[in-house]
Amino acid sequence: MGENSIIKNVEEIKQIFSERSSWPIQQLSSLSDQFVKKFRGRGRVAFVGNGGSAAEAMHLAAEFTGKCVRHHKPWPAICLNESQSSLTAIANDYGSDFMFSRQVEAHLKQQDILIALSTSGTSSNILNALHVAIEIGVECYLWTGRSAPDIADVQVFRVPSNLTPRIQEIHLAWGHLLAERVEELMSQDSDH
Repeated sequence: MGENSIIKNVEEIKQIFSERSSWPIQQLSSLSDQFVKKFRGRGRVAFVGNGGSAAEAMHLAAEFTGKCVRHHKPWPAICLNESQSSLTAIANDYGSDFMFSRQVEAHLKQQDILIALSTSGTSSNILNALHVAIEIGVECYLWTGRSAPDIADVQVFRVPSNLTPRIQEIHLAWGHLLAERVEELMSQDSDH
């Protein structure tokens, strides 16, 4: 009996991974190019999320300071939800809606990149971070699910699902595709 629910979820995973709309190839390729441009120009990229998306944000930042597949020098990628001291201090003093936006203001500059992961696309602290980043001149991306709203000056990548686990599984795959492509492009620098 319990196996039936696992089988159902496996079928959902297979379905979402086989949907063409789950894979924004052109957008990921363009984003890879932007990462390379930023890294070559000494810019930085930042990731941020809540809950499971926070764990994915940490994971993806580590692909650039560590490695995904290819050995490379560390690139300036940070995760804005990593510091428990900062997060709890900001939440205590200013409210949880500002725990990421204050870090955007502190750590990012014009022409950096911010990738916000939010399955709903409506979390106040994520939206505030994007708003502040836009004001600074940061290039902003939101990785989210099917029903998230459009946001002015933010490039929104949507997984065609409203189920949190499926959205997060695709986000992680996008991050790995992005990291692998950036490693490939950056390795061309050392080939010449």
